[in-house]
Amino acid sequence: MKKTLRAAAAAALAAGLGLAAFAAPAHAGGFTEVGDGERIAGGAAVQGTFTVSCTEGDTVFVFASITQRVSEGRIASGSDFEQFTCAGGTAELTYDVVALEMAFEDGEAVFTGFIQECRLDTCDAGSNFPLEVIKLSD
Repeated sequence: MKKTLRAAAAAALAAGLGLAAFAAPAHAGGFTEVGDGERIAGGAAVQGTFTVSCTEGDTVFVFASITQRVSEGRIASGSDFEQFTCAGGTAELTYDVVALEMAFEDGEAVFTGFIQECRLDTCDAGSNFPLEVIKLSD
């Protein structure tokens, strides 16, 4: 009985001090759609769009990556990072991925990403976007 009263008192005190805001958030954004990419400057970069869901007012961090097998088994890859404040619902973003070392070619590539939402000083665990095959073209 004493333990129950202590726990209830601690919870009430924490709520009164505003510490409840530091509990794990119930919000979690996610990728909802990824578009094919357009090669730029002979494959030096790729641009396209993707859509994420998010909670209004949250700061959202998104990391996106594109990887493609090019000539002789070599790999072209690059990534993009976006940060924005969510207006609620879904947001369409543009990915701008610059190729590292090898140019992207026309054809299939793999898109993957990670999204995380933060409110005040608390961030959710984030979620990975599963590998998705996209088409790159001029």
